[in-house]
Amino acid sequence: MGKWLLIETVDQLDAVSAELLSAEIMAVDTETTGLDPRTSKLRLIQIAVEGNATMIFDCFKLLPEAAEKISAILTSQSIKIFQNAKFDLKFLRTENISVSGWIFDTMLAARLLRTSGGPRSAGLASLAKHYLGQVLSKEEQKSDFSSQLTTNQLNYAAKDAEILLELRHQLLDEIKKHHLIEVARLEFACVYAVASIEYDGIYLDRKKWSALRLETEQAEAEALAELYPFIGYPAVQLDLFGHHKSYGHNANSTKQVLRMLNDNGIDVENTSKHSLAHYSQHPIVVSLLKYRTASKALSSFLHSIPRQINRATGRLHPHYSQIGAWSGRMSCGGPNIQQIPRGEAFRQCFAAPPGRKLIIADYSQIELRVIAQISGDPRMIEAYRNAEDLHRLTAALVLQKQIGMITKTERQAAKAVNFGLVFGMGAAGLKAYALETYGVEMSMDEAELFKRRFFAGYRGLDLWHKELQKNKPGTSRTLAGRKHTYSRESGMSIRYNTPVQGTAADILKNALGMLYVALKDTNTSIIAVIHDEIVLECDESEADETALLLKNTMEEAGSRYMKDVPVVAEASIADSWAGK
Repeated sequence: MGKWLLIETVDQLDAVSAELLSAEIMAVDTETTGLDPRTSKLRLIQIAVEGNATMIFDCFKLLPEAAEKISAILTSQSIKIFQNAKFDLKFLRTENISVSGWIFDTMLAARLLRTSGGPRSAGLASLAKHYLGQVLSKEEQKSDFSSQLTTNQLNYAAKDAEILLELRHQLLDEIKKHHLIEVARLEFACVYAVASIEYDGIYLDRKKWSALRLETEQAEAEALAELYPFIGYPAVQLDLFGHHKSYGHNANSTKQVLRMLNDNGIDVENTSKHSLAHYSQHPIVVSLLKYRTASKALSSFLHSIPRQINRATGRLHPHYSQIGAWSGRMSCGGPNIQQIPRGEAFRQCFAAPPGRKLIIADYSQIELRVIAQISGDPRMIEAYRNAEDLHRLTAALVLQKQIGMITKTERQAAKAVNFGLVFGMGAAGLKAYALETYGVEMSMDEAELFKRRFFAGYRGLDLWHKELQKNKPGTSRTLAGRKHTYSRESGMSIRYNTPVQGTAADILKNALGMLYVALKDTNTSIIAVIHDEIVLECDESEADETALLLKNTMEEAGSRYMKDVPVVAEASIADSWAGK
């Protein structure tokens, strides 16, 4: 076990400060009494520097008096190594301890390397075993850090910090080897913003939410009542002679619903939304979809989300997995803000408190713009440079009409063509996708014609597709250099999609890292991230200035990687999320 020194007084802290302030690289870890920074306490801060004993600060004895002096150490010019930095950053912020400068997050680094031979698990014990060949005991992790500290606990705490120094050497070598320096830079810069988003949380208007829950419960009950004549009324007992036909009145049973649909002339093999799209006007299907929408809203959001409001803050504090998908996209939970229905009824419940405003901005057609950049399609690039509407352009190409003559309905159909065909959808898939997603009906002949004309119009995109089809590369890169390795089972659609979705994610993360710096020491918070959308909360008096800052920062973040295609962000000032 390495050497460590327990710091329990301000005088002891003063004695080691100079040594820590001069360090070029330090590993930082914390031990806490629980997982929630609002209700649990920070007990230990461990700082390890090459060639020196690990310093263990007992926060119960040092804080709050020593917060400023510890902040001076953690805002020095040194590189700070963390494992899952956002966790530590939130607890340090609770105690008014600041952290700034370059971070190296071993967990994020490991997740970047998962498709380059790294382990699937990015836990510290897994990384120690994989990269260092060391067995790291985590037995003390769940021990009680709120009472008298034991030698075993202090040994464990010190080791968790010391091993980060060794891990960084190995991980950095791997990052360089696989040409991931740029994407590692943006992930490490973004972690400050992610910690801030989780810490600040988002406000939910409980009265509006409760009213929406009651309204949705009523809609569910009405839809179920509409289905009873077809699916069977609730019954205690069947007819004595078996003449009464009953399905058990379970609208959530796929088997019972399928039988009910078939018995009423709806010839489908399953009950998916895709299969039912062709019967969307049938009264039974209308009621069934109405029931499903209400039931899902209640089970997934309306009943569960209020229970996740933090008692200490009165706000929701979703947690984000910064590299939640193989493409690099974030995922979210507790609750999953990214899955909140888009309708006004839901989004108006996520509001700005009195005296505050929400600033909501998203990227305009970011994935299509990325496709234009990656494929080098000259027609797409020219359209975006001239600020043309690509959906209208596509409608004009496939319908062979003047762009000024395109109707709203035709533009809607072009959306399906754009988003379907760029990722390798066939004519049959396009036909189904257009109906299911956009409510646009097209025949197979029309779908095939539109596909031919689409690729004839966008020759650069067509050539990009054909090159991928011919070579079927085993790996791909985003424009920031994020690497993805495909499995043997990977089809062409994932090869078209991954570098595009990943580049869009990289651009958003670059924006978040830049925003954190721009907003630091202001009264404006980043409160939500939804794929290509960022939501801020600011003082009402700062709304106009903040909206311009958000728009400009998001666009500048995209220009780092998009050299030929302009990136456009659109910002709105609103009282609620529905005001976008």
